[in-house]
Amino acid sequence: MTSNITGTLQTLAALAIVVSLTAAPVSADDKQIKNFFAAQGCAIGPSTIAAAVANDIELSAIETYAATVRNDPKTVKTGDWLVLSPETCEIRPPVVTSEIRMSDPEVIQNLSAADAYVKDGDIGCFLDGSGLVKTLETSRNWDNDKVYLEYLRFLSASIISGELSYYSPDLSYVPLGFIVTSGRCAETPQLPDIKRSHDLLIRHFDALIRADAAREAICRVGGAPSWKFHEVAEQVIGGKAPNAFLGFEIGIIALGAGWYDGTTPTNKGRPRPPLCHYE
Repeated sequence: MTSNITGTLQTLAALAIVVSLTAAPVSADDKQIKNFFAAQGCAIGPSTIAAAVANDIELSAIETYAATVRNDPKTVKTGDWLVLSPETCEIRPPVVTSEIRMSDPEVIQNLSAADAYVKDGDIGCFLDGSGLVKTLETSRNWDNDKVYLEYLRFLSASIISGELSYYSPDLSYVPLGFIVTSGRCAETPQLPDIKRSHDLLIRHFDALIRADAAREAICRVGGAPSWKFHEVAEQVIGGKAPNAFLGFEIGIIALGAGWYDGTTPTNKGRPRPPLCHYE
């Protein structure tokens, strides 16, 4: 494990040299480095180290910090990654920003009426995701990559804020789409359960991710959140989760936050720690 991380740091040294030609790296103390990696899911590995270097943090400072946390017996060592212990770093819902806002006219015009699906037993405003993407391509003249990135960030940020939810109490009933929980749309009878689910998601974010990663969530096969996430959630929360698609919501949050490597409009990419482990 030590050789893997060291090799990664050595490989990225060349990147640090390139970056230094355009911006001199600042000297980073442990608190600054810890805060940076906390925002990356408390995970130190190839893509998060590259991101730190790109943010002008010295590679030598990263190497020193990695050596310190590697010696912590509670640090999880998996593949080329270190996942800091809960005592050292809490995995919090990431801060995700998007150029798309819930109040944007493109979003509003792609929301269903609250009673559009009442005959099917669904009351509430549902987001037409594909319609929003097409609208944004035209209204903002964005290419496919830009639209996809901003749309993912929009979903991620809106789930974290509680403005959107992919909600169903039963895995056998797939939601019509993301339901809006604010403004004129906050009239669905399911709103109390949606809010309770959101509260549980935020409160247990760290424990849910760590517990899933320690069991069935395997990075190489893209299995994060895992197919047994509902069982993990039940153990962490202490009962059945109000939302059967809580794991799906965490996956969308992670995608929008960049916790998947290699994500493109045609490729979901591969999850990386802390979402999963390497066998």
